[in-house]
Amino acid sequence: MDVRQIMGAFLTFSMFVMLGNMIKRDHFDGDVLLDVPMVANVEQDFVKMSKHSLLQLHNKASKTNGQRLKLCWNNSLLEKVKEPSKGFVTFSLTNGPEYHVSQIANAVLVAKHLGATLVLPEIIGNQGEKRSFEEIYDVEKFMKSMNGLIQVERRKNPESSTQKSVTIKVPYNANRNYIKTNIKPLFQTTPNVRVVTYFPSSTAREGKVDANMNPYSCWAMFEALHLKPELQHVVDSIVSRLRGGELKGEFMAIDFKSEKMGSSVCRGEGNEGTKSCYNIVEITKFLRKIGYEKNTTIYVTQPRSGHELDVLKDSYTNIYTKEEVMEEAEKQKFSSRLEREIIDFHLCSVSDVFVPAVSGLFYANVVGNRIATSNPEVLVPSQIESTMARYHMSSYISKRSHPAYACFCQ
Repeated sequence: MDVRQIMGAFLTFSMFVMLGNMIKRDHFDGDVLLDVPMVANVEQDFVKMSKHSLLQLHNKASKTNGQRLKLCWNNSLLEKVKEPSKGFVTFSLTNGPEYHVSQIANAVLVAKHLGATLVLPEIIGNQGEKRSFEEIYDVEKFMKSMNGLIQVERRKNPESSTQKSVTIKVPYNANRNYIKTNIKPLFQTTPNVRVVTYFPSSTAREGKVDANMNPYSCWAMFEALHLKPELQHVVDSIVSRLRGGELKGEFMAIDFKSEKMGSSVCRGEGNEGTKSCYNIVEITKFLRKIGYEKNTTIYVTQPRSGHELDVLKDSYTNIYTKEEVMEEAEKQKFSSRLEREIIDFHLCSVSDVFVPAVSGLFYANVVGNRIATSNPEVLVPSQIESTMARYHMSSYISKRSHPAYACFCQ
């Protein structure tokens, strides 16, 4: 197998379907079935540290943090549209932001291999709230990034709206042969297909990708999809406020929501010492154990600061939630759960350190964004007693096992 085939096979196993396979020893980290070649040189100083503060962490990694890695492909190297559109591919962005990148990538791949026009989606949140694509994401940036690769329309042509459509469930990162065999015959009969992405198990052979599909998936996920400027400005403003604290501009983000505690996702897996989530008491003990200082600035994705965070507040003085860090005008303008979840997702992606409390898609997707911007500081709570940071670093980073590494070159 050459390097492209290895990377293509590696991306077979979706970065977003590791919920059931993330528990290994005392960490909830992602298992992978194939190794990926070393394609990027990420800062490795963190593995040498034991106890540390955010300031020490920043001094070690400041040379690379925030600098976007270079995709192994650019627009000029990707195969261009050669024929007129043969129909339409529609889809929706559903659930939280952690699902959006995979849904975008899948729709782009299907449209590319069908020779179809991609229709920009509507967005449907967890509570049923609806937004247009341009209300959340930068539509001009997306269309410019896709220019020449696939045809994109903001809405269906009037003449196409009268045509029958067929809804097709497509496994994430389905390959060219899968699309040709399972989707193209339907598309030839009804050139108006609606793609619903699902996540098969890692053993499902039909979800394998081929080398030709790999660039489009990476391009869609890491180049084309950006927040609209107004929403990005809110994220940047919150980051600026958080970095106005005592530690010269650093802050930690913890993805902890009390509503997830006690649900099935947070139960043990039957093996002694293994967990799929950690409560606020365990997270507080973990941070104290590895040496974070009392004045560390911490952003928590919990919707508001209530009694659920009392234990953390007893040990750390600078704790912030959305209610405390967002300005009133921002709260009023971006009041839906969907918009708040998107803000959380991007704050966790750009924080100096990220601590996930729960395994799942949010964790995996945030790590992918952090890899893309050379921001590898992801610490996973565990029951390992060591105070050395390298034993608590996410295996996505320490073992370079995250599929995002296959997308980038230096």
